[in-house]
Amino acid sequence: MKTILFPTDFSENANHAMQFALQLAKDFDARLHIINTYQIPYATSVPNVYNLLEALKKNSIDDLNKCVNGIKSNPDYNNLNITHDAIAGDLINAIAEIESNHSIDLIVLGTKGASGIKEILIGSNAEQVVYHSKSSVLVVPNQTTEFSFNNITLASDLTPVDEKKFNTFVSLCKKYQTKVTVVSIQTKNSVNENETTNHHQLNEILSGLEHQFQMIKNDDITNSLNSFVEENQSNILALISKKYSFFENIFHKSITNKLACHTKIPIFVIKEK
Repeated sequence: MKTILFPTDFSENANHAMQFALQLAKDFDARLHIINTYQIPYATSVPNVYNLLEALKKNSIDDLNKCVNGIKSNPDYNNLNITHDAIAGDLINAIAEIESNHSIDLIVLGTKGASGIKEILIGSNAEQVVYHSKSSVLVVPNQTTEFSFNNITLASDLTPVDEKKFNTFVSLCKKYQTKVTVVSIQTKNSVNENETTNHHQLNEILSGLEHQFQMIKNDDITNSLNSFVEENQSNILALISKKYSFFENIFHKSITNKLACHTKIPIFVIKEK
């Protein structure tokens, strides 16, 4: 892992997630690129738009400099390779532009987190980044209490995967000697004729890692996985975001969002689309 992208709005949630981004950058000797986006809503109706935009740009740059200087003042992180940029426009377009010009291995995002069964990503920047980005995404709820990757639950429907998209995930697991449990939920409507072959593919991808497979029979995919994560005391829930047909995409996007929205632990999203 060579480059980590960390978008921030300098909120408490973002500052909490930044500790994950910093530790990952340190452990992997990776470049940490911190961005902040700014824009004027309904700009055409605002007088002196240019002056206001310049003021927003200055505030963004000042806040980024303050953020980076704060990091550098910490002896644990003063040798990190940190770059930063204030970008005009919305976050999704900014990330798309960065991804088109640079190789990004991981995006780290903060989000409000769940209290009981509360949706935390729907309609938020985090959900939009998870859906639109090309890179793997680590979403860190503000309720996460420790930096730990020693026990990961990987949710899979045991359909074919793009092995190259697992590079960041596998390198992270190797670095932290992670135990990976691949969990598939079998519902009464589950149909996967190539399950054995795809099981073998994931087994090959995870070779060299401590891993096991577990199947759960239950029609409620979201609650089944959340229950397993709790019982297994997982530190991270990993999801695979795939490209499906129109109708399949509605179904799988809904499941992915629900899983990401009903947990207090970080979500690692492996992007395939």
